[in-house]
Amino acid sequence: MTAHRACVSLVLAMLLGACQRNPAANTLEQRLVFVANGTYDAQSDRRERVGGGLRTVVWTTHPPLDAAAMTITYDGDSRAQAWDLVITQPKFSAQDAAGTGARPVTTPQGEGLRPAATSTLKDVLVLRTPDGLHLLTRGYAAQRAPALLAAFR
Repeated sequence: MTAHRACVSLVLAMLLGACQRNPAANTLEQRLVFVANGTYDAQSDRRERVGGGLRTVVWTTHPPLDAAAMTITYDGDSRAQAWDLVITQPKFSAQDAAGTGARPVTTPQGEGLRPAATSTLKDVLVLRTPDGLHLLTRGYAAQRAPALLAAFR
C-alpha cells in the first residue's frame, strides 16, 4: 500500500505542478491567443450568431485585455483559423500586440504589422484604427476581407 500511496502522491504533485500558472502564459501574445480561442467567452457581455456561419462575442464591462471594449467575430466551424478582433482603446500598442520581430506591411486600410514567423500569432495581421486595434487571421481575410490577403505574403 505504501508504494501505491507514493505513486498517487507523485501523480498529484505532477498534476499540481502542471496546473500552476506559467508566467509566460500571461504575456500579451498568449492572452490574445486565449481570446481568439474562446478562453474568456464566459465572462463576455454578449454572445450571438450573426449569420453566414459567423458568431460574435462582445466584452464591454470587463474585457479580458486592458482595453475599453473588445469584439471578436469568428467562423463557427473554424474559430482558431478564422477570426477578427476589434479592440477599442487598448492600453497597449499595435507593436505590443504584434510582438518582437514584427514586420511592417501596407494594406488598403493603412499600415499594419505582421508578427514574426516564430510567434503564435504568425498568421495574424495587426492594424491600427482611429480608436484602437484590429487583428485578423489569414483565414478570416480569405473568407471575409480578401483585399487584405496581400499583407500576408
